Amino acid sequence: MEFFRKPIPREHFKSLDEIPYDRLKLWGFEVIIFDYDNTLAPFLHQIQNEVLSLLKNLIKMGFKIVVVTNASYERTKKLRSELPEIKVFAKAKKPGLKVLKSALKTVNVPPSKVVFVGDLFFTDIIAGNRMGMYTIMVEPYPGVGVALSIIVLLEKISYYFIFYTFGWLFRIGELISPNEWADTVFDVNYDLLISKGIKLFVFDMDGTLTKWRSNHVDAKTLNLLKSLSRSSKVVILSNGNSPSLDIIVKNEIAVFKHAHKPLTTKMMRIMKRYGVSKKEVAVIGDQLFTDILMANLAGLYSIKIKPISKDEMWFTKFLRMLERFVRPFTRKKPSIGSSDEWKSVGNQI
Repeated sequence: MEFFRKPIPREHFKSLDEIPYDRLKLWGFEVIIFDYDNTLAPFLHQIQNEVLSLLKNLIKMGFKIVVVTNASYERTKKLRSELPEIKVFAKAKKPGLKVLKSALKTVNVPPSKVVFVGDLFFTDIIAGNRMGMYTIMVEPYPGVGVALSIIVLLEKISYYFIFYTFGWLFRIGELISPNEWADTVFDVNYDLLISKGIKLFVFDMDGTLTKWRSNHVDAKTLNLLKSLSRSSKVVILSNGNSPSLDIIVKNEIAVFKHAHKPLTTKMMRIMKRYGVSKKEVAVIGDQLFTDILMANLAGLYSIKIKPISKDEMWFTKFLRMLERFVRPFTRKKPSIGSSDEWKSVGNQI
């Protein structure tokens, strides 16, 4: 399983600009290692000014920036001239790890605090995954000239081949993996999340706060929601129309029914209504294929708890069976306040 996982990035984006650097900062990453050719600059060309501006902004955010490239040291001349504080390691022979390990020693940061950004499966992503870093793949720069256009085309073909053959299984596993696992809603460290910038907590209802079809909400749960609403925004986002939702409304907690999770439409409307960004939202729920999948598709922080009861509708029971099937494909994701190495967490489902 791990052999086939090695060329699969944790996330992929079309360009450097689309990477959510503020979220990476929230998750506790300290270092970003970039590939150079076709990641920071077009192949055989100098780095462009807008990319230099991006790197300057990342340094201002507090990131340490390192470049590890298979290209020659001379290729990075403009980068080194404009940003001498960025350490450059050339002729790295990725996916070999010798030079990459040397780069890590210079910043004195463990791999679990490092993001590796590159454009190639078989050099950048494999190397980063072998080291235990959080890997992000970006599409290569458009080719300049016929020869370079062909190289870029071949890169994209390999990209789509891997992602839409065995890669899609790992992609599903990534999308249903939460940032945190907890036994109940009472085991979540809300104070820590608030201190890290979370302003809106979105709870599922059935199986998370109450039993399915329950017409009762216990006092402890109500007190948690009321207490949390004094220091942050709290909403209930449910796929159903449980009688217990009316009790929540009477206690002046906002409720949104018929959410159609994992679709993100209603979630996006809620964020717009409350004026919060993606990095300021945490979703808490008991189902991987509804609550957690929706959160990950929307780019939100997600927390999976154990279901309150085994008394569930037939479709939910079917989803529980799917959860057990995809167990080997789930992975540990970055967690606020956690520095653990990434590893499989399927046995916690």
